[in-house]
Amino acid sequence: MAIFGFLLSALLYYSEISKAQALISRANHGIVLFIDGYFTEIINTIAVLDENKEIRDAMVLGNDSRQRILNGYRSITKANKNITYIYSAYENGLMLINDWTPPEGYDPTTRPWYRAAMTTKNGTSIGLPYQEIKTKEWLVSTGRALKQPGGGYGGVVAVDCSIDQVLHLIAQHDEYITEISFVMDRSGKIIMHPDQSVLGTSLPETKGILPQKSEGDLIYHVGKVEYVAHYNRMASTGWTVVTGVEKKEILRPIIVEVVSLVGLTGVIALVLGLVQSLLLSRRLSRPLVELGKKIKATIAGGEQDGDEYVYPHNEIGIMAREIGQLAAIELSAKTRELRTSEEIYRTILMASPDDITIADLSGKVIMVSDAASRIFGYDPGEGPGMSVMDFIAPEDHERARANIVKMIQENYIGPNEYRAVRKDRSIFDIEVNNALIRDLQGDPIQMVLIVRDITNRKKAEQQIQHLIQQLETERDLAQLNSLTDSLTGLSNRRFFDTVLLTEFSRHTRSGTQLSLIMIDVDHFKNYNDHYGHFAGDDCLRQIARTLKAVVERGTDIVARYGGEEFVVILPDTDRHGATALAGRIAESVRALALPHATSDTFGCVTISLGVASAEDHVLTDGSQLVALADQAMYQAKNNGRNRSVVLPASK
Repeated sequence: MAIFGFLLSALLYYSEISKAQALISRANHGIVLFIDGYFTEIINTIAVLDENKEIRDAMVLGNDSRQRILNGYRSITKANKNITYIYSAYENGLMLINDWTPPEGYDPTTRPWYRAAMTTKNGTSIGLPYQEIKTKEWLVSTGRALKQPGGGYGGVVAVDCSIDQVLHLIAQHDEYITEISFVMDRSGKIIMHPDQSVLGTSLPETKGILPQKSEGDLIYHVGKVEYVAHYNRMASTGWTVVTGVEKKEILRPIIVEVVSLVGLTGVIALVLGLVQSLLLSRRLSRPLVELGKKIKATIAGGEQDGDEYVYPHNEIGIMAREIGQLAAIELSAKTRELRTSEEIYRTILMASPDDITIADLSGKVIMVSDAASRIFGYDPGEGPGMSVMDFIAPEDHERARANIVKMIQENYIGPNEYRAVRKDRSIFDIEVNNALIRDLQGDPIQMVLIVRDITNRKKAEQQIQHLIQQLETERDLAQLNSLTDSLTGLSNRRFFDTVLLTEFSRHTRSGTQLSLIMIDVDHFKNYNDHYGHFAGDDCLRQIARTLKAVVERGTDIVARYGGEEFVVILPDTDRHGATALAGRIAESVRALALPHATSDTFGCVTISLGVASAEDHVLTDGSQLVALADQAMYQAKNNGRNRSVVLPASK
């Protein structure tokens, strides 16, 4: 059966894998043809627009010509429902686009699609998919640099087309439930996938394969799941489409078929065994069976039921009769030894400091040791006949019964802890270890319960747990204090540095907005000298409360930077949003109306603010953004204080 199962498994394995690879390859080619045709139409549209002289010369044309260009863009989007936006941008900052008005100050030459097309020059550049903010539709930008009559390139024409049909196609299943398809760019990063959380990641298995061959089979892993896949590179975009199926789904039919055939073989073997058993029973098997019955009856101390069996006069019969006689003699001697051993064990049982109870499998007590009287308060003769549940508090009965069943079925020995009941109905804690007493056949017939009073140990454990909780509370408080400024209750410099490192890394990795506001209290030294340090501390606390009230978003961080300086980290916030917030902060501090008799600026406490945004500058780390915000703050102080200064963009 083993050889048969092995050969059958090998044959079915290679057959099913070959079939699966063919189906996966077919599905993969279908997706490639669809995507290739889809983007070929878009690329042809861009090529036609590139040949339009008005589009190339839009920088020097009048409004009428530009309006004709926009009308042409709208006509194309109406004719092709897959196209969402058509636009052209030029080196002087001009941008013509249908159904969208660029905001003031928008510079298209800094956008990724513009730079990618200018880098590609003669070819067509295809960007990464992105999700449209309003409609939530997935789009991809395709662009081409506009060549000028005198040579060189003066702009870019681009199309943003919907890829929802592509995403719907790759999310469909064909032959297999676990079938999945996705698209990777030239660098191997996943750019289209039914699961949006994996976008931007890559498969280690594709690094050495994709650059060498444009098509082939592939084995890759996602966690512990192994996939059998086929990949194909598209000529129009350079992207690679991968279609894979979980290997275990391919192997499942093989396992079912092998088990079925092996099971059928087992049934045949069983039938043949029964036939053989019937043929040999009278001559060989029956004498041995009767010998076994006689030995069991002798062990049990009784007589064999029914008429005594007469062994046949053959080799097996003679051997069985002699073995039975020897067994009876030997068992008689063993019985005497067991009685002696029983007395020894009974002496050990009674000398144990723990209660040792023997009960049947239903829980009825057969025997208890002397320690039971001391632990539970019953007289020595009261224990036998009671149930083990009589010694356990009612709320633990269900758990105790479950543990007894587990001991019988799984040989579980414990230990288990219960609330126990003394004879005077007082409650205390016990620990119970279990064991089974088995007969010669290995079947359980009784159970042994070793019971120990652990009341004192439980009290000690509770005291230890209480001490641990106190230590954890003190640890958490110390950890909180290490990240909080003790005077103002704001985050301290250490926490600020940690958050800035995290947010700047996210800005660098994902291109998100990140702004910083640096704040300094005007003439604070004069305030301290005039009103005293206690008043100065109270002034800083009031300003801190005002900052926390004005900066409302949970993602924003307000920290005391040092002395009378504060800083605000604003993730996902551009220069305009940070400027507006700085104005509200300055107004709220003035509204406190804290008198400042020694201020050269104003009759009450004021602040100077500096604003800087990471997107406006070429930065390599967060400390550079802090330096820019600090520079803007000092400009505000040099300009007369009680104001905010926004550092202009440097790129």
